[in-house]
Amino acid sequence: MTMLEKLRAQKAALEAQAEESALIPEQLWLFQELNYRIEVFESCQMFCRSAPCTTETQVLGQHYKVVDAYVQHLSLERQYGKAADDTQKQHREAALGNLNKVIEDYRRRFKSYRPGTVEQYAADIGKVLQNVLIVWTQHRQCYVDINKEVQP
Repeated sequence: MTMLEKLRAQKAALEAQAEESALIPEQLWLFQELNYRIEVFESCQMFCRSAPCTTETQVLGQHYKVVDAYVQHLSLERQYGKAADDTQKQHREAALGNLNKVIEDYRRRFKSYRPGTVEQYAADIGKVLQNVLIVWTQHRQCYVDINKEVQP
């Protein structure tokens, strides 16, 4: 089961629970976080599916700019959650630092990017997004732990 499938299953379970009784605030927080993560994973899938198969840097650059802007936005948005103690704040800062390092790394590599084949960009941007999603998910976990069971 993929991460996206797991997220969708968690969301469906919460929706089913909401049919029986109102969700408590912690569950509502979890629900909106699941929606957010699903949207991010689906957007990244679309970026991969729409990656141009060409070696023309101008065409690739247009796609890359959209992907890069989206990823940059992910590093800046939704940095809120439950009140955090000093340890949790350090975890959040470290996770954001890791995400920013991944972003800096792929930006450095793509600064003078020249694919060798028409298929290479799609594969390379897919790897970038996979790496981003791994550290971004860790970053999000520092704000909303979706693995924690929430009882009504």
